[in-house]
Amino acid sequence: MRYFSCKLAFTVLFAGLVATAQAQAPDEVKALIKQGVALYDEGKYDEAVLRYKQALKLAPDNFTAQYELAMTYGHLDRHEEVVEICKKLLQDNANADANVYVIYGTALDDLKQPQEAIRIYQRGIKKFPDNGLLYFNLGVTQASTQRYEEATESMQMAVRKNPRHASAHRILALLTAQSNRVPAIFASVRFLQLEPHSKRAIGGLEVLDKLMGKGVHKTGENAVTLNVTPNMLKQMNGKKNQPDNFGQADLLLTMASALDYDEKNKDKSATVRLAEKLTSLCQSLEEQKPENHPGFAWSYYVPYFITLKKAGYLPTLAYLIQAARPGQPEAQQWLEQHPSEVKELQEWSEAYKWPE
Repeated sequence: MRYFSCKLAFTVLFAGLVATAQAQAPDEVKALIKQGVALYDEGKYDEAVLRYKQALKLAPDNFTAQYELAMTYGHLDRHEEVVEICKKLLQDNANADANVYVIYGTALDDLKQPQEAIRIYQRGIKKFPDNGLLYFNLGVTQASTQRYEEATESMQMAVRKNPRHASAHRILALLTAQSNRVPAIFASVRFLQLEPHSKRAIGGLEVLDKLMGKGVHKTGENAVTLNVTPNMLKQMNGKKNQPDNFGQADLLLTMASALDYDEKNKDKSATVRLAEKLTSLCQSLEEQKPENHPGFAWSYYVPYFITLKKAGYLPTLAYLIQAARPGQPEAQQWLEQHPSEVKELQEWSEAYKWPE
């Protein structure tokens, strides 16, 4: 069950599943399903299975009972049974919910059948092209089979369809960290904005720190060495219309990070410096006119962060994404003292219209 709980994070559990079919079911069947869902929510999976089986004895074709049984089997690592139920659901129900494809593909993934899982997710996407969770699951499976370019494209579609899916931003950051630093930074920051206090945020901060400090090394008491990476050179020497070419901004960010060791910045906190570097990065990208540059990050992340900077929220964002950093009470203290600023930032972000 490697990805099961993660992949079902946005699954609509009960209420939204084929409401018409459930409405027609006998009261006893509906009561049994309701009991099963309650037991499932309590983690009592074996007892939930018994309720769903009782319901199916009374109504063998009840869609909701079959779906809930399949999902519960998944948590019990009974993946072969999940596959059999999902096959039947798709055969018998032309209008089967997108979540059937989600748990079907997940079960195949857990059975070490990634190619079959990819096929099921793609079938689901063809039928439900606006379902972000299907793109996310597809991307996870593609990444597990080292199809990184395809996985990146799937994760880009996942965040387009659901801009608040933190896991998709997180994995997109990891997929692009080695090949394209600036998009990876934006994906990392967005993940941390959505999950500033989670356990995963600590790992997210480590990724962001490495990205922000990439190419800068202190080699002596008063000496700093800048390394221009091959990817940076490739982008700077490449065609300007190359998708997601951030060579110029990448170099600027390296130079800005080198200033962390400058005497004039020695008394500034890490959060203040982060805000300054993000501001400098956004300013540079704004001057390059994002609308003139092709690529996912130029059209998706860059306008968001430029608009956020113009609204004056970058300092607040810098503090917010440091919330989980251990041993740095300065950020936590600032957040405790400025709840209205954090609320205003999050409300602004909620209202922001992301490109589809």
